[in-house]
Amino acid sequence: MRPSKVSVKVATPIPTHETDAERRHEHRFEVSESIARLVMRTTANNLPLSRDDRPYQWSTTTYCDTVGWSIFRAAQKGSAMQLRIREYHRTRPHDVLNPGTAWIEFKDDERDTSLKERFGVPMDVARAFLRGGATLPDPDHGLAERAARLLREGARPVAVTQYNRLAYNALDSSLRITADHNLMYFALPWEARNDAEEAPSRLGSLLAMEPDVIVEMKWYGELPHWAVDLHAYLAENTREERPSKFIVAMRWLLGETDGSKKSKKK
Repeated sequence: MRPSKVSVKVATPIPTHETDAERRHEHRFEVSESIARLVMRTTANNLPLSRDDRPYQWSTTTYCDTVGWSIFRAAQKGSAMQLRIREYHRTRPHDVLNPGTAWIEFKDDERDTSLKERFGVPMDVARAFLRGGATLPDPDHGLAERAARLLREGARPVAVTQYNRLAYNALDSSLRITADHNLMYFALPWEARNDAEEAPSRLGSLLAMEPDVIVEMKWYGELPHWAVDLHAYLAENTREERPSKFIVAMRWLLGETDGSKKSKKK
C-alpha cells in the first residue's frame, strides 16, 4: 500500500529536534536478568540516570518498511535507514499512534555505528507525515529527506516493539547505556486501515517475547576504562552478536527466524 495522496497539508509546528553530533558506536548484548542487574549497578556508579527517560516507562516503537521489505533487506546486509515513530507511556498501551507527543525518528545504521535524528511533534503531525501530508525540516544530516523518499516508495508501519527501559547517559552524551526489559514484538495490520483514519491503531498479533534483557552501549570516541571493562564483561556473557530490534521484529514478522534470533536457512 502506497501513502495516500491526501491533498490537504498539515501545518507543522516547530518541532523539538534532537540529533547525534556524529556517528556513534552501538553494541547490543542479550543477557540474563542477573547479569543485567550487575551491569546496570556498575553503570549507575559511573553515569547519571538519563534526564529524558523515566526509569521503566513503556517505550513503544512503530517501524516502517516498504512493500518489498527493502529497509529490512538492507539492514540485514549491514546498512539501512530506519524510519520509526516512538511513544512513551506510564502503562503499556494496546494501541499505537496515540494522541499526545510522538517522536519521528530517522536512524542510519552502518555496521556497528549509527546516526540518529528525531523530531518531537503532535501525533496528528506524525500521522500526516506517514501519509506524505506533512514535512519536517532537514537541518543536519539529510535523514528527513531520505525518510520522505522511503515514504514515496511505499513505506508504511508494519511492526511494533514495546519494552521497559532503564537508561543512563553521560552529561555530554558521549556514552549511553540502556537495559530493555519485557521486550515484545507485534505485527501491525496497517493495510486494514483507512488512510484518513485518525484513531489509534490497535496492535496486531504478538509475534514474540524476549526472555532476557537487551543491554545496549552507545558511545562517541574512546570508552572510559570502567566502560571498557564493562563491555568486555558483556561480550563474555552473551552468546552472539545481537541484531537491532528492527531486524529481530522483521524476522519474526516474516517468519525468517526459528526463535534463536538467527535467520532460517533457505
